[in-house]
Formats: sequence, C-alpha cells, structure tokens
Amino acid sequence: MRAMSFSSRAARLARTVRSLHPLQVIARPVSLTLARAIRRTPGAGAPRLRAGWPPADPFLHAFAARDRARAAARLARLPQGAKLRDYEATYGFELLGDDPPPPGALPSAPGFAFDPYPASVRARQLAVAARLGARGAGRDVELARACRAVLVQPELHLLGNHVLENGLALACGGAAAEGIEADVWWRAGCALLAWQLPEQFLADGGHFEGSASYHLWLLTGLLEAIELADASGRGAPDLWRETARAALAWAAAVRAPDGTYPLFNDAALDAAPALDDVLSLGDTCGLSVYRGAAGEARAADATGEARAALLDPTGWALLAAPGAWLAFDAGPDGAAYQPGHVHADALGFELWVDGARAVVDYGIESYGDGAGRAATRATRVHSTVEIDDTDSCEVWGGFRVGRRARARLLELGADGGSARAEASHDGYAWLPGGPEHRRRLDLQRGRLEITDTVTGPFRRAVSRLRLDAGAAARLRVTADGDPAPPRPDRWYPRHGDALPAVVHAREIPPGGVLRWVLEW
Repeated sequence: MRAMSFSSRAARLARTVRSLHPLQVIARPVSLTLARAIRRTPGAGAPRLRAGWPPADPFLHAFAARDRARAAARLARLPQGAKLRDYEATYGFELLGDDPPPPGALPSAPGFAFDPYPASVRARQLAVAARLGARGAGRDVELARACRAVLVQPELHLLGNHVLENGLALACGGAAAEGIEADVWWRAGCALLAWQLPEQFLADGGHFEGSASYHLWLLTGLLEAIELADASGRGAPDLWRETARAALAWAAAVRAPDGTYPLFNDAALDAAPALDDVLSLGDTCGLSVYRGAAGEARAADATGEARAALLDPTGWALLAAPGAWLAFDAGPDGAAYQPGHVHADALGFELWVDGARAVVDYGIESYGDGAGRAATRATRVHSTVEIDDTDSCEVWGGFRVGRRARARLLELGADGGSARAEASHDGYAWLPGGPEHRRRLDLQRGRLEITDTVTGPFRRAVSRLRLDAGAAARLRVTADGDPAPPRPDRWYPRHGDALPAVVHAREIPPGGVLRWVLEW
C-alpha cells in the first residue's frame, strides 16, 4: 500500500477525532499523566474481606472453574510479547481457587499491572473468589491494590466497555470487602454503573459496541456484581437487574443453533464465558429468559415455516428456515464515539446449516497495529462487497475508525417457507459518483440466495463469501448460475487460532448486479 501523505493522515485523524466524545479528548492528557505517575499501588491498610457469606449456589463454583479453564487455554494461545497477552496474564483467573495469590502476582511493570483495565478484571476475579470461599494470606491486599488502581484512574479517555469494566470492578470489590474504603469503592462503582449502563446497553438489550463476546463479558460482570451485592447485603439496584434481564434476552436471541454466536466486530469464541453458561448464570441470579435462536430454528424445523426478526437498534437481522439460521449485520458501525472493535464488514453475514457454521466471519487474527490486525478489520476478508479496493469504513491503526458506513434496513419479513432481508449502506458514498452497495438475502429450506447490487459508477467491485472448509464440502455455490471455484484460506473463531476456510470471489459485472446461490 502506498504511504499516505501528511495531509491525508491529518484529514483521516480529523475524521476520527470528530466522532469522539468530548470527555475522551479532555481526559486523555490526564490519563497519560496518571499512567506516568502511578508506578506502584500500595496494599497497606487494605480493607478486610467480608466474612459470613451465605452458601453459594453450586453453579457459581462450576461457572468459575469453567471460566478459569477457558482463560488458561486462551492465554496459552496468545503470542508471547503481545500486549494483549501481557494484559490477560494479570487478569487473575488463577485466583479462582483456594490457593493464596503467588508472590508478585501483580507485576511491578508500569503500563500493564496498574493499567485500570487489567486491574479491573483482577479486582472482579478476587471478589468472586472471596465470595466462593477462597482464603489465604494476601488476597485482601491484592484486592486493595487492584481497586485503588482503578479508583484513581478510571478510563474516561476511552469510555465504552473499559469504563464499564471499571465500574463493575469497584462495585464487586466494594461488595467483597468491609470498611470505610470498601464503602468508597462501592459508591464509586455504583455511580459509574448508574451513568454507563443506560448509555451502553441499547433498547434491545445489546451492548452498543456490537460485539457478542464483549456483550457476554460485560454481562457476566454485571451478573457477578448482582450476585455479590445481594449476597453481601448491600443489595443490587433495580437498574442492574433491568439491564441484565434485557442483555440476557439479547444474548439468547443471538444464540446460534450450535450454542455459539455471530463473530462480528472483534467477537471471539474464547474471549468470554460460553453463552449457555452466561444464560445459566442469569438463571442463578433469578433472571431467566427465553433461549432464543435455538428455539427459533427448532420451530422452523418443526413447522416448515421461516422466521425473521430484527434486533433494533443493534441492527442485526436474524433469519431462520428449516435446517438453517442466519445473522445479517445491517446495523451501525458500533458505538458512535467508541468504534475500536468495528470491522469494515457492512452487510456481512454468517450462516449455519444443519446446526454447523457454514458461512463464517474472518474472526480475529491479531490485535495490535500489525498486518494481521489490518487484515482482521478489512472488507476484503469479510463476506460482503468491496468496491474499488477500498474498505467500507475507514479502519486504521489497531482500533481507530475515520469515515463510517451507515447501513439501512430496507426490508425484513418471512412468509411460508422463505425469510428475507434487504439492506444498503453508504460507506462508499465518498468515492466518485457515490456508489452504494445493496444486498438482499432470501433463505429457505436447503437454499440461500444473495443478490448484491452496486448502484453508481465503480471501477471494480468484488463480492466474496468465506466458508468453513468442512461445511463447504456440503454446499454447492454458484454465481449468476455458474460454478464459483473456491480458493483455500482461513478463519479465526478463537483469537489467533486459524481453521481452514475457502473463499468464493466474483467480480460484479458492469450492470452492477450479482446473484449468489448456496444449496445444500
């Protein structure tokens, strides 16, 4: 790729900054100053851990054990030297047991151990461990060090999921400890959650960054805060329960027939507890919900009738037909001022056939700023249309977005054995002539038809479909009636963990319309 000129880089930065929340801009220099100033958070005078907890539901122990195993397996896969691995090594999942924390469990290295995000996750794990009966010298000190690190530097320069995690950490820490300082943590956590829960969870229950695994991660933290608050006697505010109930319903709605979820926008299957476990955690907290897509798929199988639903304002259309389930991303590019996990995947989709994921998202090859991260977010690796070798939204760096794509749902419905959705987006409107991509999906028993239309002038437009290699062997794919030979590739359902895939690619003809048909 040709190097950008200074003026082009400056314009891209301006397009990025203009969407930020004013608080993010104001708080950034403060955050940088605090990060330099805080080298070691003291543990002296730590509040004592709460004693006399009521008996914990057995599922809480099982959930903690499974999540500890998940986190350990994920950490083993993350590359040595990567910042994400350094962060996750300090999260403290190993503390979900009866052993005391190892000496120096919070590394003294500035920039990782006392960054408020890993300190937040660590505080939450320590609080849950205390609730489950873990004891041993040093746990009170470790909790104090983590909560103090969060209290003095909440991530107002980032907002989004980070500041919500800060609030969850302080609330959990405040519930798990006793005394004046623990009361301060509790009040600070409650204040952050009262501010951010209505801001970040949408009317349909979805988290506003549009990533299912981040949604599940935060929902887990909220459910843990509710359980800790109630068990400690502090009591969970009604807002927490109302938000959690709606968020559980959203999670149930996006539950695919295999028990997983769509991988749009930096979602990964190893980045959060399993969806069914989170729903069961909700049951344990007295917040049971209908189990969503699996039920819809079974209903479609039983009746032979297709179904269509919309998560609004998330913007995901969910289609079900006998033997098939589909999630179509026809929504906005994440949160308006926090698009760090956005991919340039406007009008992308994933398809499950006979309970197995068939058309797949690329997943997450890498975080950071390298080529793997650029590939992860690029339009060319997603099952959508790329116009003039340009991304549908201006992703750059590791987590930045300049120009955005605005999607618009045009039609959604089901009748008899067919479900359909149609949407368009304006991510290419800035190109000469303002081309627009419009996509229609028609799903029925044994067949998916995809019609891609590009209106306006374009030099080259390519429509791509990425299929899991195993599923591809069971599908027949044609483009405008002709076989579409695949090329071997890969996808990443777990962070950096490549599985074989095939990609079907076809240039859209000069008339601007291409019709794919998948049959099984």
